[in-house]
Amino acid sequence: MSTINRKDMLSRRSLLKSATVGAGLLVATPTLYDRAAAQSTPTAPAVLKGQTINGLFGTDSPLDDQMLQDEGKRFEEATGVKFKFQTVGPDIFDKIATLVAAKSTEFDIYHTHYAQIGRYYGGFLPLNDYAARDGITADQFIKSSFDALTVQNALLAIPMRVDIRSFYWRTDLFEKAGLTEPPKTRDEFLEMAKATNDPPGVYGFATVGKGDPALREFSDLLWENGGDFLEGGLEPSKPIFNQDAGVEALQYWYDLIYTDKVTFPGTAGYQWTDLVGLFASGQAAMSKQWNPGPFEDPAQSAIVGMYGISPIPAGPKSTRTTAVCHARAINSFSEHQDAAWEFLKFGASEDNWLKREALLGEKPSLLSALQKVTDQATGLRKANLDAALAHLNAGDGYTWPLFTEFNQIQPIIWGEIEAVLSDQKKPKEALDFAADQATKILQQAGLI
Repeated sequence: MSTINRKDMLSRRSLLKSATVGAGLLVATPTLYDRAAAQSTPTAPAVLKGQTINGLFGTDSPLDDQMLQDEGKRFEEATGVKFKFQTVGPDIFDKIATLVAAKSTEFDIYHTHYAQIGRYYGGFLPLNDYAARDGITADQFIKSSFDALTVQNALLAIPMRVDIRSFYWRTDLFEKAGLTEPPKTRDEFLEMAKATNDPPGVYGFATVGKGDPALREFSDLLWENGGDFLEGGLEPSKPIFNQDAGVEALQYWYDLIYTDKVTFPGTAGYQWTDLVGLFASGQAAMSKQWNPGPFEDPAQSAIVGMYGISPIPAGPKSTRTTAVCHARAINSFSEHQDAAWEFLKFGASEDNWLKREALLGEKPSLLSALQKVTDQATGLRKANLDAALAHLNAGDGYTWPLFTEFNQIQPIIWGEIEAVLSDQKKPKEALDFAADQATKILQQAGLI
């Protein structure tokens, strides 16, 4: 039986460094509502009953809406607080930034993640007092996720799912091409992409190329080449992503589109929802994906039972891959902050997490829930968890810098990536420009 060790699960400075599964049984302790009430279905204070709260959430598939509808119904039954929501695609974080800047009261709850948390200081309500009052502590969650969601000592969100991608590959197309197992190295991957490539019906690989998703893919390729964003790793320091490791990473990505032609010509415009749709519709032999949920839903998937899941192939110098933690926050300008907090607690509870994992295949940040789904998972869900934990156990889970000024740098980098992948700039030219702009931002902030 795999077990999760609280002390070793994801270290902040490495960042997200190791999970150390198998190091000792995690003892499940009462958490969130369970800690205070010793029951999985709490009763909100009577004064909150009848209130309505609104949430804004990101989505990768229709299953996200289905889960939120179910969650909202159960929350209302348990608390008497009505829950409404909207879901949007990959532009959600820009939309939230706009709402925060306008001090909007339209939404009470926001979906966020820690890779961009610095953008929202002042717009997200500090949750320290709520958490302390209700006995919600950092050690109940993936290690240091509270730290990563904290800006200037203010806890701005409660952790939800851990996002670390796995490698998805079509078993039927591999069999047709005479391939018996997934790739373990980047060289093997390219050979297999060529062997399964049959455009325009099927491409060997589907990937993203736009916005925040593009930054994540570049991160993987950069780290696999032995590079990093900054000279000091996660600390404010000189940009180095335009050195050989970064240029070679972006050139490799460009070549997948224009030289090897094993991925889609429109890659520069693809975000997460596009990627899910391409793989689910059967148009790609391989892809990196988050969770198997969309591909097991016959309503949106043509490949049910026709794919496997394994760890991401190793790069030339490293097996590092992007790992982040999604979370939920309360709008500082919300008129229903207490009711919104009740929803955050409900959503992060073990009972709710087991339901989320069963439908979506997501990886919980709540350790007791992660332990249970790890113990109980079978089939593709087990393969997805095992692949993610294999990366974490090896110390592969990593992220880009989290300090506030790097949030300003991120869109500059992905904008230049888009220019390269749409064949408007050369990799060295684009990354040099982004590094120059990053240097100016860091200098103006007095960080270098």
